[in-house]
Amino acid sequence: MKKNLLLRGGRVIDSAQGLDGLLDVLIADAKIAAVGPSLAPSPGAEVLDVQGKIVSPGFFDMHVHVYGGLAFADPDSVGVNLGSTSVADAGGAGAYSWDEFKALVVEQARTDVYLYLSLRAGGIFGSYRSFFDISDVRSLIDIPVNRMLDIVEQNRDVIRAVKLGGFESYGVAPMQVAKGMATILGLPLYVHIGDLVGKPPETFTDQILDLLEAGDIVTHCFNANPGNLLGKDGKVLPQALAAQERGVRYDVGFGSFNFSYDVAEQLLAEGIVPTTISSDLQQSNVTGPVYSLMHVMSAMLPLGYSLHDVLRMVTVNPAEQLGLADRIGSLRPGMPGDVTVLAVERGDFVFDDTSGGSRRGTERLVPFVTIKDGEPIWPSRERAEAEENWSFEGAIAYDEVPENARLLDAEQRAFLGYLADTCRELDDWNGVLLHETFGNARRRAGLDLRRAAEAVLHSFMTARFTPPVGFFLGSQERAFVLARLEQVRTREAIPVQHR
Repeated sequence: MKKNLLLRGGRVIDSAQGLDGLLDVLIADAKIAAVGPSLAPSPGAEVLDVQGKIVSPGFFDMHVHVYGGLAFADPDSVGVNLGSTSVADAGGAGAYSWDEFKALVVEQARTDVYLYLSLRAGGIFGSYRSFFDISDVRSLIDIPVNRMLDIVEQNRDVIRAVKLGGFESYGVAPMQVAKGMATILGLPLYVHIGDLVGKPPETFTDQILDLLEAGDIVTHCFNANPGNLLGKDGKVLPQALAAQERGVRYDVGFGSFNFSYDVAEQLLAEGIVPTTISSDLQQSNVTGPVYSLMHVMSAMLPLGYSLHDVLRMVTVNPAEQLGLADRIGSLRPGMPGDVTVLAVERGDFVFDDTSGGSRRGTERLVPFVTIKDGEPIWPSRERAEAEENWSFEGAIAYDEVPENARLLDAEQRAFLGYLADTCRELDDWNGVLLHETFGNARRRAGLDLRRAAEAVLHSFMTARFTPPVGFFLGSQERAFVLARLEQVRTREAIPVQHR
């Protein structure tokens, strides 16, 4: 049934409409029906008292990781559970892994999940411990241009940008390719800046900035790592100011390694003005220093940002930049019934950056309730921070077959046997080859993608993580994979209805 709900008595702040006042919000048939004082509930509507709370268009966290090697077992745990009705996965999937991302995340999550398609065809497929392997230019492997063209043309409703990291080890050439692909595809380029480990002898951020055009987005703008927005003279790069002047946008992208108060204060003073705030939530940083998008918003307040500023940077600004203003960013009647209700706590708070610094603040934003398509979802920090939700390495069951494997039906187990037989014939053992082998095997077996992927992942993992199947298998020892597939194929299953 469509949800009908009346939010009574909150302070509605909707920058897109210029609203700031004590107003009601009526949701009918899962869409915003009206915003105004003393609204009457529609027949059968639930009335929720939100007096003393801030009522905002649903937050959009435009940089998270909910698919691939950095993702969570439960994407909604860092989406609707923490106040974000929409998120964008920043490069978790590429052309090779798009189909699995769509089947396992987009079509399963209650949170609306968008994607910046990675130029790396496998996306971010490494585990957390091998995360930095993505800065090896060889990880780009081959770039399937035709496949990228077809995928984007058929899925523009979900794919909103092209993503690539500007690492020193890449040089400038891969970014030139990424910019060319983004131009061909008619999408903005979303660029990671800052090398995460070591002190590279040379960085290329100044040259990368010169490639960017109006509408392109640079994330991690306040990081203190080599390759940030500061030049060798310690001042803001002239190229950074020039890019901003011609319409390139900056995104905070807090992350595990990418936010420095000292750098932020200097760049703000020298004229760099980010237009969006994102969390870069990924696995263990949900237990700190990121915690949630609202925590990152709170951490911006000691820099002089107002409540209006930070709300605008997670609603109307990202909506406009990514061409989503018809779906998110406002409480206009007819928009989806997506609302973020938050509380403002007052006290003496310390906010840590990722470079050893901190600032004190007097206000902290916390989720009160999220409304998704008119349905209330109450937040749970425990759900987000549970180790089984973020510990990808801990979820791999090396010693025994996980209980999840007993959920597989006979058709899925038969497919595993067929996949094992096919894999035994391979002359090589690498992610690209195994990706293609998995896809061919499941098509020949007539099994839909979601059930085939779950058959494999449930055989190895105790929680519902979603690494690209072929690349995950390629990261494991061949003998272990073949033995486990055979074990699960012959294991007794729990009788379940076909899903």
